[in-house]
Amino acid sequence: MIYLFVDSSGFGGIESHIQQLAALLKSQQTDVEVVFLQYYPSHPQYNQLNLLQIPYRFLSDSSVIGFFRNLTADDVVHAHGYKASILSRLFTLIAPFHLVTTFHAGESVSGKLACYEWLNRYSGCLSYNLAVSDKIRQQQPFRCELLRNFVRCKKDIVCRTRHPTLQVGFVGRLSHEKAIDRFVSLSQQLPRIECHVFGDGEQVHLLDGEALTWHGSVPSMTPYWKQLDVLLMPSRAEGMPMAALEAMAHGVVVLSTDVGEMPSLLDAECIVAESDWLSLRQVVVELERGGDGQWLQLSQRQQQWVRAHFSGEACWSQLAQIYRLA
Repeated sequence: MIYLFVDSSGFGGIESHIQQLAALLKSQQTDVEVVFLQYYPSHPQYNQLNLLQIPYRFLSDSSVIGFFRNLTADDVVHAHGYKASILSRLFTLIAPFHLVTTFHAGESVSGKLACYEWLNRYSGCLSYNLAVSDKIRQQQPFRCELLRNFVRCKKDIVCRTRHPTLQVGFVGRLSHEKAIDRFVSLSQQLPRIECHVFGDGEQVHLLDGEALTWHGSVPSMTPYWKQLDVLLMPSRAEGMPMAALEAMAHGVVVLSTDVGEMPSLLDAECIVAESDWLSLRQVVVELERGGDGQWLQLSQRQQQWVRAHFSGEACWSQLAQIYRLA
Protein backbone atom coordinates (compact mmCIF):
# COMPACT_ATOMS: atom_id res chain seq x y z
CA MET A 1 0.00 0.00 0.00
CA ILE A 2 1.15 3.54 -0.73
CA TYR A 3 0.06 6.15 1.81
CA LEU A 4 0.20 9.83 0.81
CA PHE A 5 0.67 11.58 4.16
CA VAL A 6 0.00 15.29 4.71
CA ASP A 7 -1.03 17.86 7.28
CA SER A 8 -3.34 20.04 5.22
CA SER A 9 -5.86 22.72 6.17
CA GLY A 10 -6.57 24.18 2.71
CA PHE A 11 -6.10 23.63 -1.00
CA GLY A 12 -2.91 24.71 -2.77
CA GLY A 13 -0.01 23.36 -4.78
CA ILE A 14 0.77 20.48 -2.42
CA GLU A 15 -2.85 19.35 -2.32
CA SER A 16 -3.13 19.56 -6.10
CA HIS A 17 0.06 17.49 -6.42
CA ILE A 18 -1.31 14.84 -4.04
CA GLN A 19 -4.55 14.67 -6.00
CA GLN A 20 -2.71 14.17 -9.28
CA LEU A 21 -0.40 11.59 -7.69
CA ALA A 22 -3.25 9.62 -6.15
CA ALA A 23 -5.15 9.56 -9.46
CA LEU A 24 -2.03 8.38 -11.31
CA LEU A 25 -1.40 5.57 -8.82
CA LYS A 26 -5.02 4.45 -9.11
CA SER A 27 -4.80 4.47 -12.91
CA GLN A 28 -1.76 2.18 -12.60
CA GLN A 29 -3.76 -0.29 -10.46
CA THR A 30 -1.69 0.54 -7.37
CA ASP A 31 -3.30 0.61 -3.92
CA VAL A 32 -3.22 4.16 -2.56
CA GLU A 33 -4.72 6.00 0.39
CA VAL A 34 -4.41 9.64 1.44
CA VAL A 35 -3.72 10.05 5.16
CA PHE A 36 -4.43 13.43 6.78
CA LEU A 37 -2.72 14.14 10.07
CA GLN A 38 -5.93 15.73 11.31
CA TYR A 39 -9.41 16.70 10.17
CA TYR A 40 -10.16 20.28 9.11
CA PRO A 41 -13.85 21.15 8.55
CA SER A 42 -14.85 22.18 5.03
CA HIS A 43 -11.53 21.15 3.49
CA PRO A 44 -12.22 21.12 -0.30
CA GLN A 45 -9.90 18.18 -0.98
CA TYR A 46 -12.14 15.65 0.76
CA ASN A 47 -14.86 16.11 -1.84
CA GLN A 48 -12.32 16.01 -4.68
CA LEU A 49 -10.97 12.69 -3.43
CA ASN A 50 -14.52 11.35 -3.16
CA LEU A 51 -15.13 12.27 -6.79
CA LEU A 52 -11.97 10.42 -7.80
CA GLN A 53 -12.92 7.47 -5.54
CA ILE A 54 -9.61 7.76 -3.68
CA PRO A 55 -9.82 6.44 -0.08
CA TYR A 56 -8.60 8.68 2.73
CA ARG A 57 -8.48 8.74 6.51
CA PHE A 58 -7.71 11.07 9.42
CA LEU A 59 -5.33 10.45 12.27
CA SER A 60 -5.57 11.79 15.79
CA ASP A 61 -3.06 12.24 18.58
CA SER A 62 -3.93 8.78 19.86
CA SER A 63 -3.89 6.99 16.48
CA VAL A 64 -0.65 8.32 14.92
CA ILE A 65 1.63 5.86 16.71
CA GLY A 66 -0.69 2.93 15.96
CA PHE A 67 -0.84 3.82 12.27
CA PHE A 68 2.94 3.83 11.84
CA ARG A 69 3.57 0.79 14.06
CA ASN A 70 1.25 -1.31 11.86
CA LEU A 71 3.21 -0.55 8.69
CA THR A 72 5.44 -3.22 7.16
CA ALA A 73 8.44 -3.26 4.83
CA ASP A 74 6.03 -3.59 1.89
CA ASP A 75 4.33 -0.27 2.70
CA VAL A 76 5.37 3.11 1.31
CA VAL A 77 4.67 6.41 3.07
CA HIS A 78 5.06 9.46 0.83
CA ALA A 79 5.01 12.55 3.04
CA HIS A 80 4.40 16.11 1.87
CA GLY A 81 5.01 19.31 3.82
CA TYR A 82 7.12 20.15 6.89
CA LYS A 83 5.10 18.55 9.64
CA ALA A 84 4.22 15.30 7.87
CA SER A 85 7.78 14.78 6.64
CA ILE A 86 9.45 15.40 10.01
CA LEU A 87 6.95 13.21 11.86
CA SER A 88 7.27 10.35 9.35
CA ARG A 89 11.06 10.38 9.64
CA LEU A 90 10.83 9.98 13.41
CA PHE A 91 8.66 6.89 12.99
CA THR A 92 11.16 5.21 10.64
CA LEU A 93 13.10 4.54 13.85
CA ILE A 94 10.39 2.15 15.11
CA ALA A 95 8.79 0.75 11.91
CA PRO A 96 10.28 -0.76 8.71
CA PHE A 97 8.22 1.09 6.05
CA HIS A 98 9.79 2.75 2.99
CA LEU A 99 9.65 6.54 3.44
CA VAL A 100 9.62 9.05 0.59
CA THR A 101 9.34 12.80 1.22
CA THR A 102 8.91 15.66 -1.22
CA PHE A 103 10.28 19.19 -0.79
CA HIS A 104 7.78 21.61 -2.36
CA ALA A 105 8.61 25.06 -0.99
CA GLY A 106 10.71 27.37 -3.14
CA GLU A 107 10.33 30.63 -1.23
CA SER A 108 12.33 31.94 1.72
CA VAL A 109 10.61 31.72 5.11
CA SER A 110 11.18 33.31 8.50
CA GLY A 111 10.24 32.87 12.14
CA LYS A 112 8.60 29.60 13.19
CA LEU A 113 8.38 28.36 9.59
CA ALA A 114 12.13 28.81 9.20
CA CYS A 115 12.68 26.48 12.16
CA TYR A 116 10.41 23.86 10.60
CA GLU A 117 12.19 24.27 7.27
CA TRP A 118 15.62 23.76 8.88
CA LEU A 119 14.46 20.66 10.77
CA ASN A 120 12.81 19.31 7.63
CA ARG A 121 16.03 19.75 5.67
CA TYR A 122 18.43 18.26 8.20
CA SER A 123 16.26 15.25 9.08
CA GLY A 124 16.37 14.29 5.41
CA CYS A 125 19.05 11.68 6.13
CA LEU A 126 16.18 9.42 7.30
CA SER A 127 14.18 9.40 4.05
CA TYR A 128 14.31 9.04 0.28
CA ASN A 129 13.98 12.67 -0.77
CA LEU A 130 12.40 14.31 -3.81
CA ALA A 131 12.17 17.96 -4.88
CA VAL A 132 9.80 19.57 -7.39
CA SER A 133 12.49 21.91 -8.79
CA ASP A 134 16.23 21.73 -9.30
CA LYS A 135 16.75 24.87 -7.21
CA ILE A 136 14.97 23.24 -4.24
CA ARG A 137 16.92 20.01 -4.81
CA GLN A 138 20.25 21.84 -4.64
CA GLN A 139 19.31 23.36 -1.27
CA GLN A 140 19.08 19.96 0.42
CA PRO A 141 22.09 18.74 2.46
CA PHE A 142 21.32 15.05 1.79
CA ARG A 143 20.65 13.03 -1.34
CA CYS A 144 17.62 14.42 -3.15
CA GLU A 145 16.18 13.53 -6.55
CA LEU A 146 14.35 15.84 -8.92
CA LEU A 147 10.76 14.78 -9.62
CA ARG A 148 8.89 17.60 -11.27
CA ASN A 149 5.17 18.11 -10.73
CA PHE A 150 2.91 16.53 -13.32
CA VAL A 151 -0.72 16.59 -14.43
CA ARG A 152 -3.22 14.32 -16.10
CA CYS A 153 -3.65 15.25 -19.75
CA LYS A 154 -6.58 14.56 -22.02
CA LYS A 155 -6.07 12.10 -24.87
CA ASP A 156 -6.48 14.76 -27.52
CA ILE A 157 -5.15 18.30 -27.77
CA VAL A 158 -7.73 20.82 -26.53
CA CYS A 159 -8.79 22.98 -29.47
CA ARG A 160 -10.56 26.06 -28.16
CA THR A 161 -11.02 29.64 -29.29
CA ARG A 162 -9.89 32.78 -27.55
CA HIS A 163 -12.44 35.08 -25.95
CA PRO A 164 -13.19 38.28 -27.92
CA THR A 165 -11.79 40.25 -24.96
CA LEU A 166 -8.63 38.57 -23.66
CA GLN A 167 -9.28 36.99 -20.24
CA VAL A 168 -6.18 37.04 -18.01
CA GLY A 169 -6.02 35.29 -14.64
CA PHE A 170 -3.98 35.00 -11.45
CA VAL A 171 -4.30 31.65 -9.65
CA GLY A 172 -2.80 30.96 -6.24
CA ARG A 173 -2.12 32.30 -2.79
CA LEU A 174 -2.46 36.08 -2.50
CA SER A 175 1.03 36.58 -1.08
CA HIS A 176 4.29 38.44 -1.56
CA GLU A 177 6.02 35.41 -3.13
CA LYS A 178 3.26 34.83 -5.68
CA ALA A 179 3.32 38.62 -6.35
CA ILE A 180 -0.37 39.47 -6.33
CA ASP A 181 0.79 43.10 -5.94
CA ARG A 182 2.53 42.86 -9.32
CA PHE A 183 -0.54 41.32 -10.93
CA VAL A 184 -2.69 44.18 -9.65
CA SER A 185 -0.17 46.69 -11.03
CA LEU A 186 -0.15 44.98 -14.43
CA SER A 187 -3.96 44.84 -14.53
CA GLN A 188 -4.05 48.62 -14.08
CA GLN A 189 -1.90 48.98 -17.20
CA LEU A 190 -4.04 46.67 -19.34
CA PRO A 191 -7.36 48.49 -19.87
CA ARG A 192 -8.30 46.38 -22.92
CA ILE A 193 -8.01 43.14 -20.92
CA GLU A 194 -10.35 41.56 -18.37
CA CYS A 195 -8.50 40.30 -15.28
CA HIS A 196 -9.52 37.59 -12.80
CA VAL A 197 -8.07 36.46 -9.47
CA PHE A 198 -8.61 32.97 -8.07
CA GLY A 199 -7.29 32.51 -4.54
CA ASP A 200 -7.11 34.02 -1.08
CA GLY A 201 -4.40 35.02 1.34
CA GLU A 202 -2.77 37.62 3.51
CA GLN A 203 -2.63 40.28 0.76
CA VAL A 204 -6.29 40.09 -0.29
CA HIS A 205 -6.66 43.76 0.71
CA LEU A 206 -4.66 44.71 -2.40
CA LEU A 207 -7.73 43.83 -4.49
CA ASP A 208 -9.92 46.46 -2.84
CA GLY A 209 -11.29 48.92 -5.37
CA GLU A 210 -9.51 47.32 -8.34
CA ALA A 211 -11.18 46.80 -11.73
CA LEU A 212 -10.82 43.03 -11.72
CA THR A 213 -12.96 40.05 -10.77
CA TRP A 214 -12.06 38.24 -7.56
CA HIS A 215 -13.46 34.70 -7.44
CA GLY A 216 -12.00 33.84 -4.03
CA SER A 217 -10.58 30.43 -3.17
CA VAL A 218 -12.11 27.66 -5.28
CA PRO A 219 -11.92 23.90 -4.51
CA SER A 220 -10.70 23.09 -8.03
CA MET A 221 -9.76 25.16 -11.08
CA THR A 222 -11.02 22.51 -13.49
CA PRO A 223 -14.41 24.20 -14.11
CA TYR A 224 -12.79 27.64 -14.44
CA TRP A 225 -9.90 27.19 -16.88
CA LYS A 226 -12.28 27.64 -19.83
CA GLN A 227 -13.00 31.17 -18.55
CA LEU A 228 -9.35 32.15 -19.04
CA ASP A 229 -7.14 32.67 -22.08
CA VAL A 230 -3.93 33.51 -20.20
CA LEU A 231 -2.48 32.62 -16.80
CA LEU A 232 -0.18 35.46 -15.74
CA MET A 233 2.48 34.59 -13.14
CA PRO A 234 4.67 37.57 -12.11
CA SER A 235 6.03 35.53 -9.17
CA ARG A 236 9.02 36.31 -7.00
CA ALA A 237 9.51 32.61 -6.13
CA GLU A 238 8.15 29.28 -7.38
CA GLY A 239 9.01 25.59 -7.47
CA MET A 240 7.19 23.88 -10.31
CA PRO A 241 3.70 25.40 -9.91
CA MET A 242 0.80 23.04 -10.42
CA ALA A 243 -1.35 25.96 -11.58
CA ALA A 244 0.92 26.48 -14.59
CA LEU A 245 0.85 22.79 -15.56
CA GLU A 246 -2.93 22.55 -15.17
CA ALA A 247 -3.47 25.74 -17.17
CA MET A 248 -1.30 24.53 -20.05
CA ALA A 249 -3.01 21.11 -20.05
CA HIS A 250 -6.34 22.93 -20.46
CA GLY A 251 -5.14 25.12 -23.33
CA VAL A 252 -4.59 28.28 -21.28
CA VAL A 253 -1.44 30.16 -22.34
CA VAL A 254 1.01 30.71 -19.45
CA LEU A 255 3.21 33.82 -19.18
CA SER A 256 5.66 34.06 -16.28
CA THR A 257 8.81 35.38 -14.68
CA ASP A 258 11.85 33.08 -14.85
CA VAL A 259 11.61 31.71 -11.30
CA GLY A 260 11.94 28.11 -10.12
CA GLU A 261 11.43 25.58 -12.91
CA MET A 262 9.50 27.95 -15.19
CA PRO A 263 12.37 28.18 -17.75
CA SER A 264 12.05 24.41 -18.31
CA LEU A 265 8.34 24.83 -18.94
CA LEU A 266 8.01 27.90 -21.19
CA ASP A 267 9.43 29.22 -24.47
CA ALA A 268 11.54 32.37 -24.41
CA GLU A 269 8.65 34.44 -25.77
CA CYS A 270 6.48 33.50 -22.76
CA ILE A 271 8.96 34.25 -19.98
CA VAL A 272 10.74 37.34 -18.65
CA ALA A 273 13.44 37.99 -16.07
CA GLU A 274 12.03 38.20 -12.53
CA SER A 275 13.60 41.64 -12.09
CA ASP A 276 11.99 42.75 -15.36
CA TRP A 277 8.47 41.60 -14.46
CA LEU A 278 6.92 44.83 -15.78
CA SER A 279 7.72 43.69 -19.32
CA LEU A 280 4.97 41.06 -18.93
CA ARG A 281 2.63 43.91 -19.81
CA GLN A 282 4.10 44.15 -23.30
CA VAL A 283 3.98 40.37 -23.74
CA VAL A 284 0.24 40.41 -22.93
CA VAL A 285 -0.37 43.39 -25.24
CA GLU A 286 1.40 41.65 -28.14
CA LEU A 287 -0.56 38.47 -27.54
CA GLU A 288 -3.80 40.44 -27.50
CA ARG A 289 -2.89 42.18 -30.76
CA GLY A 290 -1.83 38.92 -32.39
CA GLY A 291 -5.40 37.68 -32.44
CA ASP A 292 -6.65 34.10 -32.43
CA GLY A 293 -3.84 32.71 -34.60
CA GLN A 294 -0.91 33.60 -32.35
CA TRP A 295 -2.80 32.66 -29.18
CA LEU A 296 -3.91 29.28 -30.59
CA GLN A 297 -0.40 28.45 -31.74
CA LEU A 298 0.98 29.08 -28.26
CA SER A 299 -1.90 27.21 -26.61
CA GLN A 300 -1.30 24.07 -28.65
CA ARG A 301 2.49 24.22 -28.37
CA GLN A 302 2.33 24.49 -24.58
CA GLN A 303 -0.16 21.61 -24.40
CA GLN A 304 2.16 19.39 -26.43
CA TRP A 305 5.12 20.24 -24.18
CA VAL A 306 3.20 19.36 -21.00
CA ARG A 307 1.95 16.09 -22.48
CA ALA A 308 5.47 15.06 -23.51
CA HIS A 309 7.37 16.07 -20.36
CA PHE A 310 4.99 16.77 -17.45
CA SER A 311 2.18 14.24 -17.74
CA GLY A 312 1.67 11.39 -15.30
CA GLU A 313 2.51 8.89 -18.03
CA ALA A 314 5.83 10.65 -18.71
CA CYS A 315 6.78 10.47 -15.00
CA TRP A 316 5.47 6.99 -14.17
CA SER A 317 8.66 4.98 -14.79
CA GLN A 318 10.61 7.24 -12.39
CA LEU A 319 7.85 7.03 -9.76
CA ALA A 320 7.60 3.24 -10.06
CA GLN A 321 11.31 2.94 -9.26
CA ILE A 322 11.04 5.36 -6.34
CA TYR A 323 8.13 3.38 -4.88
CA ARG A 324 9.98 0.10 -5.58
CA LEU A 325 7.20 -1.09 -7.89
CA ALA A 326 9.48 -1.71 -10.88
